[in-house]
Amino acid sequence: AVGEAVAACRHGALDKVVLSRLLELEFDSPPQTAAIYSRLQQLNPEAYHFSLPLSCGGHLIGASPELLLRKQGNQFLSNPLAGSARRELEAVADHRVPTQLLASAKDRHEHRLVIEQMQRQLAPLCRLLQVPPAPELLPTTRLWHLSTRIEGELQAPLSALQLACQLHPTPALCGYPAAQARQLIAALEPFDRGLFGGIVGWADDQGNGEWVVVIRCGIISGRQVRLFAGAGLVEASCPQAEWAETGVKLGTMLNAFE
Repeated sequence: AVGEAVAACRHGALDKVVLSRLLELEFDSPPQTAAIYSRLQQLNPEAYHFSLPLSCGGHLIGASPELLLRKQGNQFLSNPLAGSARRELEAVADHRVPTQLLASAKDRHEHRLVIEQMQRQLAPLCRLLQVPPAPELLPTTRLWHLSTRIEGELQAPLSALQLACQLHPTPALCGYPAAQARQLIAALEPFDRGLFGGIVGWADDQGNGEWVVVIRCGIISGRQVRLFAGAGLVEASCPQAEWAETGVKLGTMLNAFE
């Protein structure tokens, strides 16, 4: 699937697409959601944690590193992530990883596609918009990410949920252009993503709120568990490397399940 997506990028059909991977597990006895969630919080203290009962009887839990939107009054912050590299256990080796990530033309290109599209979406809505010229590094327990903090002031009232829905899905979750990316995802992914890649958060009656991207997540349904991970693909992507990246991302949840 990654090979076909990369070929589509090389042929000019689209610039980026995000493909995801589903891992289905079956346990001898139902996992204890509260215990899993507690371990998830302990192992990933820097993340945005969520635990929600679902109407189908299952439970969605996760530890997302990605803030789609935080809004207070007319001020907002978004912190999209695109481009990542696995952390190393040994300190000296781990110190080299972010330097290599910042120097990666492939990852910088992938990140730039996300930021430029979000800037185009936000600019008409804002009185003030601040977009740094270059990404920074955001470390999580398992990965280094390219990160850009986008801040702004809206020129007209919009609730946090309204603004989040205008931005979602960003090219970090779907691809660019979005219509072509959605079409390719539907053709290549052999499962329904469901809640994976959605948004989760809160809003109040004043229009304030906080919404994060539903990644590094899983759904617990009795003895069944479904885990998801995705990777952003561009022309220079390597199938083996992208497969390995999804494995590292799945490790966030797998570690919580021990």
